Amino acid sequence: MGFVIIGLILIAVGVYFAWFQRRKTGDTLLDIQATQTSTIADVKEAMADMASISDTYREYCELKGTVSSKNPQKAPFSQKDAAFYRATTYRVYEEEEHYTDSEGNRKTKLVKKEEKISDEESGEELILTDANGDTIDMETVGVSSSFELIKTVDRFEPANNYNSMNFYQNPRRRFQSFDNGWNGRGGARMLGYRMVEYAFLTGQKLYVLGDAYMNAGRLTFGKPTEKGKQYIVTAKSEEELVNAKQSSQKMSLIGGIACAVIGLVIIIAGFAS
Repeated sequence: MGFVIIGLILIAVGVYFAWFQRRKTGDTLLDIQATQTSTIADVKEAMADMASISDTYREYCELKGTVSSKNPQKAPFSQKDAAFYRATTYRVYEEEEHYTDSEGNRKTKLVKKEEKISDEESGEELILTDANGDTIDMETVGVSSSFELIKTVDRFEPANNYNSMNFYQNPRRRFQSFDNGWNGRGGARMLGYRMVEYAFLTGQKLYVLGDAYMNAGRLTFGKPTEKGKQYIVTAKSEEELVNAKQSSQKMSLIGGIACAVIGLVIIIAGFAS
């Protein structure tokens, strides 16, 4: 009956991709295409019109502009001027693993491994400036994981070249350490550190989709509170974003149908044998 279980799993995966995942991507695509691009002046006017009716009014909007931060800073690995960055450091090491080969012989091999030791991001508020020179603040706390940042660094540094103190010099960083203490575990050999950085560079063009609202008297952009509304902050253009979502929809449909067909074939072939 194992073939039935495998077949049913594949069919379920196929249904998920062909229906649910494709529909989810379609909802995002619909929000992008149905929401007209506003200027920040348009949004300010809408907020002013609604101020006498509700002081908690939020305007769902699509904006385009360039990003900067209130306190410019250097990204830690690339040293480029960044409006916002996320930087992660991994410890890289080799460790012995024991296994049994096909002939029953006990053997040992060296396996290269990585473990995260630190994760940090810039803690500055962002500012989006549109083509007319108008600005809107952008929230980052609690929502930055949704930012579609651009990879700016992915490099390896030998252990002897790594300077850990570089990561504690900027007090404005939001820093979290995952270091569980390297103590030369038995059979393990330290190789070095892998550093990965993603960023929005200062002046980077952004496409954003979300809520505009008033925060302490300042116009601010952030994550929608209405369920089902999309939140997008990306360096892709609207055209690139639409093309990517349309391609994802197509691949979800093709992949889903393929999984379902393969699952059905496995079930039929299993019963036939």
